[in-house]
Order: sequence, then C-alpha cells, then structure tokens
Amino acid sequence: MNEMTQLRALRVDAPQPSPHRLNAGRQALVQAAHGQKSTHRVLAGWRMTALGSAAAITAIALMGSQIQTQNGEPDFVPVARPAYTSQSASASQILNNAADAIAERSAPPAQQGGWVYTKEAIANATDQERPGLRERESWIRYADPAFENGRGGDDHSPREKYRFLSELPQDLNEVKKRARAFYPGDGQESRTQHDFGALKALARTYPAPPQGLATVYRALATIPGIKTARATDVLKREAIAIYLPGHEREDMLREEFLIDPQTYLYTGSRWIAQADNPDPDANPGDRWKKDDVIIDSSRKEIDLVDENHERP
Repeated sequence: MNEMTQLRALRVDAPQPSPHRLNAGRQALVQAAHGQKSTHRVLAGWRMTALGSAAAITAIALMGSQIQTQNGEPDFVPVARPAYTSQSASASQILNNAADAIAERSAPPAQQGGWVYTKEAIANATDQERPGLRERESWIRYADPAFENGRGGDDHSPREKYRFLSELPQDLNEVKKRARAFYPGDGQESRTQHDFGALKALARTYPAPPQGLATVYRALATIPGIKTARATDVLKREAIAIYLPGHEREDMLREEFLIDPQTYLYTGSRWIAQADNPDPDANPGDRWKKDDVIIDSSRKEIDLVDENHERP
C-alpha cells in the first residue's frame, strides 16, 4: 500500500481504533453509526483514539456534508494553507504558563449518568468525495464500565480519564510513566514520541480536574524538542499549535494539537505535510507543499448533557 492510499484511508469523521484490539462487534458499531463499509486506518493507533473511537462513541451524527456560506456555496478549505503564522517563544514557558492558568479553573460537575456532547468542524483536503468544511456531533457516555479498567484496550471512558488525571503525582517523570501505561505504544516509537503522544491524548480530556490537567501540561513542557507556534485553525480562530518536530516516523503527516491562547484548553487537531507531494499527476486535493495543513479538526463545542442525543 503506497502513501497516497494510506493518506486516503485516514478519515477524521470515522473512528480511529487500534486494529489489533478491534473486534467484530465494534466494527459493526462503526458501520451502523456511519453507514459505510469498514476501512483499514493505516495511520490509526492509540495516538488517534482521542479523536473519538467507535468503542467510546455511542452515537455519531454528521450534520450534512458541508458547511454552507451565506450565499449557499460550500465553504471549501484550500489545501495550500501554511500551517503557522509565526513561531512562538519558549514552548516550555508557554506550557508552564498555561498550566498555571488551568490550575485556577473550576471543573465542570461530572454526572455519573450523563453524556459528553461534542461538536466539531472537520476539513480533509484529500477527501475528493466530500470536500469542504463539515460538522460532526458525538455523544459519549461519561461513565461506561465497558471501557474502564482495561476493558476497552486503549479506549477509556471520560470517567476513567477524569479519575486518572485526579490521581496524578507531582513528580513529572512519574506522570509520563503513568501516561505511557495508560496509552500503550506500538513498540515502534521512541520514548519521547510515546510521552508526547500519551500526554497529548490526555490534554484532550473533558471534563478534567484542573490540577490534573495542569500537571499534564507541565509534563509536556519537559519533553525535549517540543515546539509551539501561533496558528489559525480551520474556523479561522487564533490558536497555539503544539508539536514535536524531527520525531516523525515514515508517515507523510505530523499530527499536532491546538489550544486556545486565552483558556489554554484543547480546541482541535490537525495533520501537517512533512514534504512536498512529488506526484505531478496528483488530484487538486493532493497537491500540497511542506507545512501545508492537510486535515483539520476543530472543536466547536463540548458540554455535559443528561441524555444521549441531547444538545446543550
């Protein structure tokens, strides 16, 4: 399978489970939720689980195929969009400042019988069938024993993640060790890559105890080579991109996560081209340059609700 086929297999509106943990029942759930055939996600794995795996997402609804502009035309997202507006100062300083700010926040009340509602905006420049900006809604049961205590593999219920964060120690090396155990790697990545990926997944947690989430940011600040940069997300909002350059494997894309420059909370993920596409006969959506944003997912809304399919 070549890299272009791999890239097309990556769909941010579909779940990203670890293939070796995915059973037939979970596959059936994916197909029922999305109305599509099963597809191998070559770039899937625990690093992608935080986008919303089939096991944890009990209900998913696509809100139309595209977001429309005022004149009714689809709001297409060009692929040739630079990833960064400018490089930031010390990533360690930014992340530690973010941790201080997050530690002062109050946690949303978690309800044992509730659901986590999320609305996202998604653009995938390689998806020729559904170009442009689309919305996705999902509902995840807050307390789901089927995905706790290892039952869901590297899928964890929001309740389990909340408890994990609330029990983190102050020793940041121990924090990284626990994060690696919580999100096991695939054996092909370095310790630095594993630390970054596991902490990045934890930084997406909602709801989250402020002190625990702040500790995750402080642990991120200790990762060698971590970078931050000013960026603009797919919704044209200002953001801070957090990434680890120079540690990519053979994938053509690097996953980053974005935080709000005011609240410092997670607002989205995106995949950045690590090289020009050398194919002169590529489709328009596949003609990119190094550092172009290829896939962009932005969190528009997240909240706790009482019932499945209930909106805030």
